[in-house]
Amino acid sequence: MSGGGEQGVWHRGAWLLATCACVVLGGCGEGAPESEGEVEEEVKPIVKTAERGPVKMTVTSNRNRITIAERLELTIEVFAEEGVEIEMDEPGEQLNEFQIRGFRNIPGELVEGGQRWTRKYDLDIFLSGEYSIPQIEARFIDRRQEDPDQPGEGVIEGTIRTEGFTIEVTSLLEGEFDPTQFRDIKGPVEIPVEGNRAWIAWVAGGGVVVALVAIILVLRRGRKVRATPQAVVIPHEWAFDQLRALIDAKLVEQGQAHEFFFRLSYIVRVYIELRFGLMAPERTTEEFLVEVQRSSVLRSVHKTLLGDFLESCDRVKFAMYEPTAGEIETTFDSARDFVQETASPAEPVSNTAEQAA
Repeated sequence: MSGGGEQGVWHRGAWLLATCACVVLGGCGEGAPESEGEVEEEVKPIVKTAERGPVKMTVTSNRNRITIAERLELTIEVFAEEGVEIEMDEPGEQLNEFQIRGFRNIPGELVEGGQRWTRKYDLDIFLSGEYSIPQIEARFIDRRQEDPDQPGEGVIEGTIRTEGFTIEVTSLLEGEFDPTQFRDIKGPVEIPVEGNRAWIAWVAGGGVVVALVAIILVLRRGRKVRATPQAVVIPHEWAFDQLRALIDAKLVEQGQAHEFFFRLSYIVRVYIELRFGLMAPERTTEEFLVEVQRSSVLRSVHKTLLGDFLESCDRVKFAMYEPTAGEIETTFDSARDFVQETASPAEPVSNTAEQAA
């Protein structure tokens, strides 16, 4: 009975928390000033279609512009009339410069007039610039006129392809932050009465929410938590997710370059421990680099890349060096390149083999 009562309190507390949050946020949202600034060019999907005889192909990108912290969703749909077969090559790990992070294949579905094949890709890239989605191609075999007495006679084979297109990939670091420039302190601003009321409502509502959260957390501590199996961590996927989250935090744009470098260095160190089993996070850079040089799990080129990266981070973290926007992006690119180039498992390389190379 006590467990059921506690569970009831938990549900009532969660419901009350959600209700308060909706009321407070909904009430305070009225009258909020719209953000000012330049209107960015509209982000919109790209659709490319092609038709050939009984086959129609449509390729859709959900966005024409992304940042390096976002993923691109690409959908390929091929419709073929009844009696027409479709063949498509299996995807690899990349689509031109884009990395394929997710893939879903939906085999032929019966629809009105024929069948539809669908493929969905999740793509990402850590380089800014303009990159192309290539022509998408499918092969078809039209058996509608095949002679039943002579197999293969009357069969028509062909290829259909859509046009390629370009995706703009923007960096969150380019031209948005100059650590040598600081904004002047602005003078006092008069706060209207309505603003005061909204502010008071926010504070009051926030206090209620915090109190409810505290109560719920206390109740949860008393509950028995059933152990769940831990998910398998794939080192390079973890690192890419962390790098994407670091950019999304916009630390550089907020003038927190030092915090940015601390986190960037930590991500790479943890990745190395997960990927190669080297105890990187707890050691000084000097100690760690000595171990790296003695180890055979990294190639010489990656040892050099890693050493340059860590030295750049330490210069900002401990020498209070103020990096330029270009140096920030170069260091980030070094981290990304290191993870990308060491992501695939490989046989350890002996020192002798490295020297010979």
